[in-house]
Amino acid sequence: MADATSDASAPERLVVEVQDSRDIGPVEADGLLRECLSLTHKRLDAAVWRVLQRLQGAAAEDGEDPVPSSAVAPAPSKLDDAIALAVHSKRAQFTPRFRAAFDQALQRRREGKPRARTQGKAAVPLEIVGFGDQSAQVALKTAVRAMHEATLEEAFALDFRIRMILREPAPPAGTFDNPWSADYVCDAFADVCRALWPEDGLWRPIMERLVHGTTPQVASLHRELNVLLQDRDVLPWLRVRTRARSTAPLPQDPGGGALFERLVEMLGAGAAQSPGMVPGSDTPRATTTPASGMPKSMGAGPESIAPTIGLTRPGRGGPADATDWAAQQNAALWSAMLGALGNLQRGQALAPGLVELAGVDRAAVRDGTANQLPSLRAAFQGKGGSPSDRAAIDVATGVLDYVFDDPYMSAEIKAVFGRLQVPLLRAALLDHRVVSDPQHPARRFFDTLAQSAVDLQPDSARGRALVDLANRLAQEIRDGFGDDLRIFDVAKSELDAFLDTERAEVNARLAEAVPPLIADDERADARVEAQAALDARLAGRAVMPEIRAFLDHECVERLATICLKDGPEGYAWEGELAMVDELLWSITPKTNAAARKKLASSLPALLKRIDSDWSDDPASQARRQALMACLFDLHLRSMRATSEPAAATDRAAPAAVIPHPTIPPPREPDEHDEQVLALVRGDWVEFKTDAGPVLARLAWRAPQRQRLLFTHRDGNTAFVHTPESLAEAFRNGDAVLAIEAVPLFDRAMARLFVQRSRHGRSATAAAA
Repeated sequence: MADATSDASAPERLVVEVQDSRDIGPVEADGLLRECLSLTHKRLDAAVWRVLQRLQGAAAEDGEDPVPSSAVAPAPSKLDDAIALAVHSKRAQFTPRFRAAFDQALQRRREGKPRARTQGKAAVPLEIVGFGDQSAQVALKTAVRAMHEATLEEAFALDFRIRMILREPAPPAGTFDNPWSADYVCDAFADVCRALWPEDGLWRPIMERLVHGTTPQVASLHRELNVLLQDRDVLPWLRVRTRARSTAPLPQDPGGGALFERLVEMLGAGAAQSPGMVPGSDTPRATTTPASGMPKSMGAGPESIAPTIGLTRPGRGGPADATDWAAQQNAALWSAMLGALGNLQRGQALAPGLVELAGVDRAAVRDGTANQLPSLRAAFQGKGGSPSDRAAIDVATGVLDYVFDDPYMSAEIKAVFGRLQVPLLRAALLDHRVVSDPQHPARRFFDTLAQSAVDLQPDSARGRALVDLANRLAQEIRDGFGDDLRIFDVAKSELDAFLDTERAEVNARLAEAVPPLIADDERADARVEAQAALDARLAGRAVMPEIRAFLDHECVERLATICLKDGPEGYAWEGELAMVDELLWSITPKTNAAARKKLASSLPALLKRIDSDWSDDPASQARRQALMACLFDLHLRSMRATSEPAAATDRAAPAAVIPHPTIPPPREPDEHDEQVLALVRGDWVEFKTDAGPVLARLAWRAPQRQRLLFTHRDGNTAFVHTPESLAEAFRNGDAVLAIEAVPLFDRAMARLFVQRSRHGRSATAAAA
C-alpha cells in the first residue's frame, strides 16, 4: 500500500490489492528471467530494425525491399542525409551491441547494482550552443519522457512482478529499479549510439528517433511481459485504486479474514474478536509466546492439571450462583484440554481425569490414518472459549475434513495431513491469524502442501521424493512444535525449495508449448481478417465454384500470411486484394474493344500471379488445375462477348455459380459456455478418456481466448481445447471441474460457511 498526498486538504491513499502472490525459488526465477529477456530481444530487435531501416532511407542495403516512393519524405534535410549515411555504414552492428548493453545492465541489476543516475555536465557560462545541438537535446528529452508516459500504466504492474522474480523485498513506493523500465532501454540506446556515432550532431538525433520510433513497441513489450509472467502464476491479479483516508476501512479478502469473521459471528453473540487478538482483550496474539488462557506448559511434558483445581463449590464461603461454578469449571477444563493437546501431539500420556478426550484415537493421530479433529471439537464443545476460538477449531476441523474427503489427493499425503492435525489445531488456537490471514506462514505451509499434492503419482521417483520430504517435515513439526509458529515458516521454505525445480521445469515446458498455439491463434485471426476482406468484395456477387475454391483457400492463406507479416494496411495486402479485384473484373463480359485490349495486355501477369505459390498438396493442385481450366474458358467467353450474348450469359450464370454464403446466427451461450469462460488458470479438470479419467490443469488461455492448454502435473501437454469443444465436453459429461485454483483453507472455509448457513436456515424454518 503506497500513500500519495496530492494536497493537504484531501490526502488520498493508493491501494494495491494483490492476490495469489507466492514465493519464487532461485531456479524458477532464473528461468523466468531468461524467458523475459528472450521476449525482450525478440520484440525490440524487430522494432529497432524497422526504425533503422526508415532512418537509412534511400540507402537501402542489398536484398532489402525499397520503401515506396510515396512513403519517402519529399525533401530530406542535410541532417537526414547524414543520419542515413551513418546508419547505413554501421547498422549491422547496432543489434548485437544493444543486446550486449541491455544484458550487461540486467546482470548488474541482478547482482544488486542499480542503475547509475548520472547527471549531465553543467553548462559553461557564455558557452555558444548550436541551434541544432540544442534542438536535438530537447527532442531527445521529449522522446524519453514520452516513452516513460507510454509505459507508466503497464510498468506499475510489471514492477511488482519483476521484484518477485528478482526475489527482493518490497521497496518504498515508487523507488523500485525495474531493469525493464524505459530508463534501461534508453540507457542501452544511448550507450550504443555514443559508441557507433560519437559525434554530438549524430548520436543524439539518432537516439531520439530510435526512442520515438520504438516507444509503442516498448509499451507493447511491457504488456507482453505482464501476460507472460501472469501465465507463469507470478502475481496473477493486481488491482489499483485510490480512496480518501477518511473513508471506512477496505473489506478484507473474502477468502480470508472476512470469511473467518462471518464464521465467528455464526458461533458467538455480540461483536466478533479481531483476527489475531487474544480473546477478551485488545492485545494481539504473539507468534512466539502462548496466548492468555493457554497454560505455559502447553508444549511441556504430560499435563497433570485437574479440572477442578482452584475452584470452590457453591455453598458456604463460596459463590452462591451455580452458573458461576459451571463457568469456572468449564474454563479449567478448557485450559486442561489445551495443555493435553501438546501431549496428544507427541503421543504422550494424557492428564488423568480428562474423560472428554477418551474418545480420541491416539494411534490414528500418531499414524495419520484418520481425522480425529471432529472428536476433539466435540470435546471442546461447551467448555468455554471465545467465539473466535470455537471458529478456529471449526476451521481446523473443516480443513482436515476437506483433505480426507478429497478424491484427488493420494492416501500418502492424506496421512501427512493426519499426522499434522493436532499441530494445525494448536496453531489455530495459538494464533487465529493462522485461519484468517492467507499470508500466515502456518497457513501457507498447509496450502502449499495441498497444492503440491494434486495429481501426485506416489509411485514415481518425484512423487516418492515429495512424500518422503512431507513425512520428514511432519515429524519435525510434530516433535518440535511448542509455541513458536516459525517452525511452519521453516518447513514451508524447505517445501518451496523442493518445488522450485519442478516449477521451473513446468515453466520451461509451457514456454515450448505456448508459442505454436499463439501462432495458430494469430493465424486463425489473420484468416478471419482475410475472409472478411474477401467477403466484402464478393458481397452481392456470384462466382464459379472453381474461383470460389481458390478464393476461400489459396487466396485466404496468402492474405493471412501477408497480414501476419506486414498487417492489413500494407502495400502487399492492398496488392493482393487488387489482384482479386482484377480477377473478378477479368471474367466479366468485355463488350468493347478497349476493355478487350486491356484484358489481353493484363492477363499474362494476372495468370502468373494466380498460378504462383501453390502448395504441393494434392487437393491444392487439383484446385489449381480446375481453376486454370475454368479461367481459360471464362476469359475466352469474356473476349468474345457482345451486348446481346452478354445478357444470355448473365441469365445462365446462376445455374453454374456459388452465391455468397449466408452466415447462420450464433448459438445462444448456455451454462456450459459460461463455465468455460469462468475457468481460470490453475483450475484442474477431469477428462474422461478411453484409458480412464485424466486430471489436467488449465495452464494457459490464449489472449484471443480461442485456445485453452491443459497440462499434466509435470507441464507436459495433456489437452488443447477451443472454448466450443471444451463446453461440449462439459455438456456431454466428458469433462468436469475437479479442483478450483483456490487455496485449501479458502475452499474448506467456503464449504464450512455453506454448511453453517444451510443449518441456520433449516433451524429457522423448523422454529417457524
